[in-house]
Order: sequence, then structure tokens, then C-alpha cells
Amino acid sequence: MRITHAVLSSALLFPARLPAQPVITAVVNAAWAQAGVPRGCLISIFGSKLASDTLTAGILPLPKRLAGTVVTVGDLELEAPLYYVSPGQINAQLPFEALGTKLPIFVTTAEGKSAPFVLTPSLAGAGLFTLTGDGKGAALVLDGAFRPMTTAQAGKPIIFYATGLGPTDPPALSGAPGASSEPLNRVVNVPDVFIGESPARVDFAGLAPGLAGVYQLNVVPQQLATDRMYIRSQGRTSNIVSVGRLAGGANVGNASGTIQALYPTTDPMAFPVAYSPLMIGAKFTARMDILPTAGPFVIAAVSDAATSIITVDPANGTFDGSVTLPTAASRAGDFSDAEFQAIDLLTCDSGGNCQPFPGNIIPASRLDPFALMALNGLPLPNTPVPHNSTGLLKVHGTVRPGTEFVIDGQNNSSLSVFVGYLVIPVPAKSGTTTLRLFVDGNQVASTDVAYQLPGFLGGTGR
Repeated sequence: MRITHAVLSSALLFPARLPAQPVITAVVNAAWAQAGVPRGCLISIFGSKLASDTLTAGILPLPKRLAGTVVTVGDLELEAPLYYVSPGQINAQLPFEALGTKLPIFVTTAEGKSAPFVLTPSLAGAGLFTLTGDGKGAALVLDGAFRPMTTAQAGKPIIFYATGLGPTDPPALSGAPGASSEPLNRVVNVPDVFIGESPARVDFAGLAPGLAGVYQLNVVPQQLATDRMYIRSQGRTSNIVSVGRLAGGANVGNASGTIQALYPTTDPMAFPVAYSPLMIGAKFTARMDILPTAGPFVIAAVSDAATSIITVDPANGTFDGSVTLPTAASRAGDFSDAEFQAIDLLTCDSGGNCQPFPGNIIPASRLDPFALMALNGLPLPNTPVPHNSTGLLKVHGTVRPGTEFVIDGQNNSSLSVFVGYLVIPVPAKSGTTTLRLFVDGNQVASTDVAYQLPGFLGGTGR
């Protein structure tokens, strides 16, 4: 009896320590931290107590256990190939073989098994790798001889890398490297590649030889109006990155300009926006002398959400503009035909889990009147873009070599304002987007636009 009492007293006074079980807080595309990743994509798992040590895989095929950590996916609990583990982050490959529209993900260590993180895999979700590793800035770009590329030129091949481009033919096994000889693992759905605002020729798109879950793209840019590069795969757009320094043209002189945000506004009385996507509107001015010997060149005002692209052909005495503007439906909050989900941030919980608006329609009572004011008086697009919340306003005009060309509120004003929608990744509530103006391949103006989206539970509401 004395022993029993001693044991009970010890248990009551000194309760047993529970194992430090792993906790998953987010699963995103490893190239640019976006949710919604397809099978075969490299993923980053964030959380706590995910591993007892920091370790990187040193072999291929990738191991399925590192530092005692195992990641299982789906109802069949397939073991995911692992690139890297640490207490706060795991880099792994979402298995091609995982079945189901909802994939529970577990992390298991010596201390126990996490609660499931339920991932909804997407058909597409490409991410481009950058030098900084966060999906921003300069892309990891090589020339045709696999040397680091310093200056991009039209007609010169470039090579870059991505993840999330989906299945290949022949199929690849999860964790296995891409084939280094024919038959190469080419993607089933070849993405559209845009470099400098123009479609690039795609010579190869498939798993990179010797790498698991990483895709290689060999492309040839056709025209470089800007330094931007992105891809579209099955209706979804990747992160927008820089292809590097441009070799500017010599078709204009005395080029100058300005660019600024129309929306979001910095007015302290502005209506708080508690939804994603966020409207981004901008206006710009540009002034240049078209040289008597000028050949074709491009003026490009760009943001992450919209563009105004003007192709000037002095020899023919014409210019053609293509300006991004919201459709009539999206101006009323109707995104039912858009490629993205409109997310109600007022439904988000502390873990960043949010609900979409029913039917992908934002109620009129929730729309920001400042955004509606910014749209007031802007023309509607005259050229629709399928399954998009924006269309294109096509504009045609005349120019003359040896004269000044001006775009502002009085001259060619229909080209000077462009508006679109930026999908803010949840649970991010703030960030910065950049507006940039290029003339003949040279950047002449830029400005950063900060945004903030209140609305998470415990934050600003209505």
C-alpha cells in the first residue's frame, strides 16, 4: 500500500511529459510559397518539431526518411520523397501517385505523428526558381551552353527551372531524377512561356535530367519589351520573375516617364478590403523622340496584375496598343468565370484557413467604393480573354519617325491607364507590388505599391 500511494503521489505531483509531436501549419509550392500545388510538385512543409535535426538528402532517388522524419500523403499514406528536413521546415515532393481530391499529409517523428494537414491538389501550379530561393527577383537562368546568363537577347536560347508542371511522358516515379537520355520525361501539358511580355518558343519542357521534381525549360525569347518572365500552365499563371538585364534598343531618344498607382489608395478613409483578389490600377506618362532611323519598338507599363503594351512600327507609321481592363462582370464583383477563387478574408481562422465566396461572387455590399470610384469613367475592354476577370482594350493609332511621341492624360490617353486583379496568397495580409515603365527595352520609371488586407478573425471586420 505504501508503494501504491507513493506511485500515485508521484503521478499527481509530477505529471508525465507528453511527447513533442510535430505540428504542420502550412504546405506550399517550394519555389514561391503559393498554396494549391499539383501532384509531383516540390513542396515546403512549415511547422514545429518536424525533425530532430537538420539534414539534406545526398542521394537519388530521394530517400523517404531523413533524420527519423517521414512524411505520408493521402489515405494510403504514401511516403513522400524528401529533399531536406529541419525542425521548422521540410522540403519534399508531393507524390505523383497520390490519389484523391483531398490529400491528408502527416509528419511522423520519434516523438509521434502530427495531426493531418489536408491539401487540395490542383491540376496546375507552376513555380519558377529564383536566385534568392523565395520566388522573387531574378530567375535561375542559364544560356544555351548552361552558363549563367547576364544579358537576355531576343533570339538567343535560355534555360530555366520550375516545379509543378504535372505529369510527363514517359511517366516519372516520385523521387526519381529526370532521364538524362531519350526518352526524356517531357511534360504532357506544355506550358506557355512569356518573356518580355511576348510568347517565347518552347523547345523543351520536361523533368530536368538528374533532378527529382524539378522541370527544365529550354526556350527562345522572340521580343523583349521588359525583363519579366512567367509561364501559364492549364489556366494558371506562375510567379513573375526577372529574366535578367536587357540589351536596350536604339530607336528613341530623350525617353522619360512616370508611373503611379490609382488603386489601392493611401486615403485614410478608404474602405478596408477584406477579400482577395485585390484590384491594382495604375496610370503612366511617357515621352520620347522617335529617331528617323527607328525600327519597331515597344512601350510597356506593367504590374503583377495588368499591363499596357504598345508596339510602335515607325516604318509603317502605326502603333497598336493592348491595355488590360476589368470586365463588366468583375467590376460588379462577379468572378464566376475567373481562373482563381475569390476568398472572403472575414472567414479566415487563426491558421489562415479561409472560405471562398459562394459562386465566386463578392456581394456588392462588400465592394470597396474607392475601387469603384477608380473604375468610374474607364472604358470596358473590347477584346475578351476566356476565363479571365480582365479583357483587353485594343487601340490603334499613327506615328511618324523623327517626331515626339507622348502618352499622358491628353495624348493617347486610352493607353495610359491599366487595371487588373492581384490574387493575394492567404494567409498573407500585406505586401508590395511594383509598377514599372519600359521604353524600347530600357526601364524609365518604377514605383512600389504597398497593400494591406484586413479581415482575419480577431482583426478588422465590418
